[in-house]
Amino acid sequence: MPRKSKFQIKILGAYGGRFKDLGTTCLQISETILVDAGNIMRALGEESLKINHVFITHAHLDHIVDIPFLVDYTFRYRDQALNIYGHRETLDAIKSYVMNWNIWPEFSSIRLLNSGDYAVNYIEIEEGQEIQVDGFTFIPIESNHTVKTFGYIIKKGSSAILFTSDTFKNPSLWERVNEDSSIKAVITEVSFPSYMFNVAEVSKHHTPRTLREDLKNLKRENVDLYVMHLKPSALQELKKEIKEILPEVEILSDGDKIELQ
Repeated sequence: MPRKSKFQIKILGAYGGRFKDLGTTCLQISETILVDAGNIMRALGEESLKINHVFITHAHLDHIVDIPFLVDYTFRYRDQALNIYGHRETLDAIKSYVMNWNIWPEFSSIRLLNSGDYAVNYIEIEEGQEIQVDGFTFIPIESNHTVKTFGYIIKKGSSAILFTSDTFKNPSLWERVNEDSSIKAVITEVSFPSYMFNVAEVSKHHTPRTLREDLKNLKRENVDLYVMHLKPSALQELKKEIKEILPEVEILSDGDKIELQ
């Protein structure tokens, strides 16, 4: 009799930019929990009313763009705050540059119609801290990006998945995977073709070749590997190069699902 999956992650937005119907970074962990907010409203529609927790990796636009629209749409229906988790620098950027009354209302100072709670609750988290939410454990880990960025180890039961978010070479991340056998899968990123190494390096994103080099630090063989965050302007050549250089890696698209046993 096959084992039932411990949990399933759905990729709501898989890309490093918007073009036509391609969505930016957003992972649905459960019907109430998301990681990043790049493609909530188009992907979930009315189901967005169930979202109560959003873990943010960093403050770049493609990872936070739907936060204002999520709060705006669900405000009249909510009876509890939308919890937004992130590093202090990430939350400060959202509050200072987006939810600031100039670009969008600062909903953390507005009370809900259906309760006395404020509409948004910002929750600062730190690297290594274990956050328990609705049966899941989230552990922020350091990514190697141009701004303060968390990846997340997401655990339920005896299984976990590691989402690196945007990153360049990061040997310590792969060492964490080597040491933690509960991590069954890793979702990382490839943003630019290898011939665009200069822009990838300065913006701290992977190319297929730099990820190939980084994967030399992975010593385990029983880990499923996935990539996302491909830039739409180079989508087809990226897919071709990834298949050639990283044949063991699966490319994720909007709507894909990952099941952990």
